[in-house]
Amino acid sequence: MLSYQHIYHAGNLADVQKHALLAVMLDYMTRKDKPLSYLETHAGRGLYDLDAQEAVLTGEASAGIKAVGDYFTDDHPYRRALDHLRQRNGPASYPGSPKVAEALLRKGDKMHLAELHPQEGEALQMAMLGSGARVYEQDGFE
Repeated sequence: MLSYQHIYHAGNLADVQKHALLAVMLDYMTRKDKPLSYLETHAGRGLYDLDAQEAVLTGEASAGIKAVGDYFTDDHPYRRALDHLRQRNGPASYPGSPKVAEALLRKGDKMHLAELHPQEGEALQMAMLGSGARVYEQDGFE
């Protein structure tokens, strides 16, 4: 098993681009009054602290979300997801894809998240408590 921990790279520019696009797609898909299922095969821990030693070590968030985060308008779905998370977890918190999805999905939608790495899977379980998401600590392709 590859021992990848995204905390070292959370909030980098590619992350911001990926999450902003995810937010726009979910915003569009939830306009229709039909439930949907969100499935993620490599969910990570879902919630990151950009003040954590690991995140500070690489400095990737400084060149990513910390540099461009204010460029998103208040009505952009990614800004709404960021604001939603930070109101609950503080200004240094950063949402992974599962938390972006949680902020934008509706009550009747379903979320299935898989994470193989044991520590990341445990952190994901904690981050998603009360969300209604089903978390699988296994290979997402299974």
